[in-house]
Amino acid sequence: MDRRKLLTLTVAGTGCAIAGAVGIPVLINMAAPAFAEKDGEDWRPVGPLSDFPVGAMHNREVVISDQKEHQKLSRRSLYVWRKSEQEFSVYSRACTDLGCPIVWDAGSEWFFCPCHGGIFDKEGERKAGPPKRGLWKYANRIQDGILEINVRSVPPMA
Repeated sequence: MDRRKLLTLTVAGTGCAIAGAVGIPVLINMAAPAFAEKDGEDWRPVGPLSDFPVGAMHNREVVISDQKEHQKLSRRSLYVWRKSEQEFSVYSRACTDLGCPIVWDAGSEWFFCPCHGGIFDKEGERKAGPPKRGLWKYANRIQDGILEINVRSVPPMA
């Protein structure tokens, strides 16, 4: 075998190895949604109705995963506002701009994003700042006197 043929085979083999190293993960990533679990409902308890007086805003944490090794990532912080006896609004604490944790100011009854000045009203609507939309709202229901939210009703990192 002459030197030219050896170099040609070496370059072609290296190119195939690189294409395989990049291409196989890309193909797996493209095919993964076909085999993924369908987005359905995943209802998690927030607390008994007696914990939420009408008209008040409450900061709560909800366990979204039962895996012990992911305890930090298995909890979501949220705000619960009980509008009436049977009507709730449950907001994600993540700002819709960059996901910074929002804070509730009881005096003004507004949500504030401390990262860059996003302001939202009690209904979760955007009032000022860079966010382009209102706060993420969880779908909620009442089951046997317990408020529950569907953790899949907002984007994963909200």
